Amino acid sequence: MQDSSQQDAAGQQLDAMYPSPPDYYSIFTNDNIQRLSAAGDDSALEDPELRFLLPPPPPDSGSYTIFGRIWQVQDRLPSLSEQNIPQLYPEGPIDRIAELKRLNRMAIFEFLDLIDVLVKDPSQYGARTERIRDVFVNIHHLINEYRQHQAKETLKLMLREQIASKRQAKERTLSKCEEVKRNIERLKVEATKTRAELSAAAASEDSKYQQVESDKPNDDSTTADHITQDGLAKIMVTLQGLRYA
Repeated sequence: MQDSSQQDAAGQQLDAMYPSPPDYYSIFTNDNIQRLSAAGDDSALEDPELRFLLPPPPPDSGSYTIFGRIWQVQDRLPSLSEQNIPQLYPEGPIDRIAELKRLNRMAIFEFLDLIDVLVKDPSQYGARTERIRDVFVNIHHLINEYRQHQAKETLKLMLREQIASKRQAKERTLSKCEEVKRNIERLKVEATKTRAELSAAAASEDSKYQQVESDKPNDDSTTADHITQDGLAKIMVTLQGLRYA
């Protein structure tokens, strides 16, 4: 009796909205962890406390319980018989669209029948509401059978969107590359034109220098030579910059 009452109390705790930690949480202490390290897994299985420190093997079949809820190991859609719900459509391959339409009409008929019962004999409403619940559970079960197909189609749609996005990114990248190439060619043409203009200016400056040398007296040749050489030096620096640009 005491064990059953403790199990009932544990079940009530697990079903609570904010369940308390299990009773064996107090076993997880530093001393027990050191004892587990010294004892090993085989010896720990025989110890009533240390065995809780060993992780349980992962389940491969059946069901397991988390916070008082039972979950199936194999993630699958349970049948209506496993849920104790009467199946209102035939077994085997069926036309699900036609069956969903038929169940939809059945739900409307059952609802009208419920209204008639509430008018004539309200005490009999329970059976009608159960019938309506069974109809909607069957509809929901048929719709859930499309979940795998829906997941596949959703994955296909996501992949198509990713492919389209990557193609658009590739087109934008290629367009920018072509624009950069055009700008580089334009700059090359402008640099060639500027180099030619500067060469012509240097030639003109040189001719002016020769003219100044021939026209001016000898005592002013040093000053003219200094001025003209400064101009030529600036032109040569500009030409060197364009050459390496």
